[in-house]
Amino acid sequence: MYLRRHNKIFNNGIEMSDKKYLILNSLAGYRAGEAICYECIICGGTLKSMPEHSVACKCRNIIIDVDAGRIAVKDSSKFRAYTS
Repeated sequence: MYLRRHNKIFNNGIEMSDKKYLILNSLAGYRAGEAICYECIICGGTLKSMPEHSVACKCRNIIIDVDAGRIAVKDSSKFRAYTS
């Protein structure tokens, strides 16, 4: 059953969102772009894929090093990328 609360849609108590999750292949590298965000399933952190400064999620599963132009993901099974 779908419920609307505070302009959010819930299905059986789980919040539905506009996020469109991307299929990732770590061997090919992680996609980046202005409209792409990374999500850590461990801590729930969300990071823009192209930040101005180096950033990391709270648990440091995802680290984006802007100076080196790379992303490090400790546990890729706990990592998702999406566009909204």
